[in-house]
Amino acid sequence: MARAPRPKRNLAAEIAMAVRSGAYRAGEWLRQVDLEERFGATRFDIRAALAELELRHTVEHVPNRGFRVAVPDRRRLRDMLEVRALLEAEAALAALPHLDDAALQLLEARAAAFEHAVAEGTVMSQSETNLAFHDTLYSFAPNQVLVEVATETRNRARLWPLVLWPSMQALRRSAEGHRDILAALRRRDAPAVAASVRAHILGSAANDPAGDEAGGG
Repeated sequence: MARAPRPKRNLAAEIAMAVRSGAYRAGEWLRQVDLEERFGATRFDIRAALAELELRHTVEHVPNRGFRVAVPDRRRLRDMLEVRALLEAEAALAALPHLDDAALQLLEARAAAFEHAVAEGTVMSQSETNLAFHDTLYSFAPNQVLVEVATETRNRARLWPLVLWPSMQALRRSAEGHRDILAALRRRDAPAVAASVRAHILGSAANDPAGDEAGGG
């Protein structure tokens, strides 16, 4: 019997988790040989992971010096989050008239899957189920260009390859945020839908490099 393929390793996410947890400080130089030893990876894989993190502004490359942990540009991050919140709130409003009972049940299942991942899952499953909730909601919006732009902006606004929460409290608040969005959708309350989506994103500890405990999105 053929062996099942091993899940692909997300080395960039592992390094980002180490940065997020405080293992490496802002401005600290990252010696590739140390990363190879710590993560049990080849130099090629380490360089590829660092290149991905450079694109996300998690690390920066200094010619002839190497890579160091970037000092987050908090103004740029908040500006990106503001744009993301506007786009995702609009996508949710566009989806609202097209959510029948079956669609709401599907969103309920997506929210429950995230809650299960919070309780028993891995960082990967938490990230995937969180994004699945949002992506499922926006998939009901007729204007898929809006959805594509919102998704692209979300990806650009994230410092980490995965959605990373700094604590269990932040994860639970993210789950509560999904429930707030669902409640507004069920009431067909458009202002509350927009407000809950915006609050979920702008108050997200997962989106904040300082790791404040506000929420998660």
